[in-house]
Amino acid sequence: MKLDHSNFVPLYLQLKNKIKDLIESGEIQKGEKIPSEYELCKKYNVSRITVRNALAELKDTGYLIKKQGKGTFATKPKIFRPLKDAISFSESCKNAGLESTSIVLKQEVLPLTQYYQDNLQLDKSDKVLFIQRLRFADGEPLMLENNYYSYNKYHFLMHEELTGSLYELLVKKNVVCDRALKGLITVVAAHGELVKLLQIPIGTPLFVMDSVMGDKHNHPVHCSVQYIIGEKYSFVR
Repeated sequence: MKLDHSNFVPLYLQLKNKIKDLIESGEIQKGEKIPSEYELCKKYNVSRITVRNALAELKDTGYLIKKQGKGTFATKPKIFRPLKDAISFSESCKNAGLESTSIVLKQEVLPLTQYYQDNLQLDKSDKVLFIQRLRFADGEPLMLENNYYSYNKYHFLMHEELTGSLYELLVKKNVVCDRALKGLITVVAAHGELVKLLQIPIGTPLFVMDSVMGDKHNHPVHCSVQYIIGEKYSFVR
């Protein structure tokens, strides 16, 4: 199928949207190798620079991934998350056109340590509510999420299903968690339990986001440690 050379939309954008539509419709499957630059030039009657510009944007948005010496392959779009705003995983998935789901692995009450007392500004009589969830995007594991709350304030979470958005649930309880009070992003190689839970090879690069999330009054709501598959996720300013 040729592109419309008389259209006001640039050819590289027409080609980008064409390939994107093929991936989203499933005509090009995830993991499938796409045609070479030469083949795309011939098929769509465009220049190599047009093809390269289209492919570059598809790679930037996570629809394609280039494997050295093997070619370019279709993949799912990356999820983009602002660094400053406390946008939920569910909302990030929705923005990327993906369906988010969760499995609760742990709901436990832990003894209070100095770290959580300081970072959550807790009384010495308090305890820590630990919630661990495995988060999925379109049915594929993407993140292992560890959240730590004041048990005295948020003990009701022990009796909630927690398979949807925690932030939406908290809003119903008049708690708006909308900002990161502290944050540190590092990268580690997948190992141990992470390999099994996220269904990835040993050594896969993972973002580790260690943060304290708070409300509009800058009061801490929870501490969070998230292990995120790097190739599926991007942080933006």
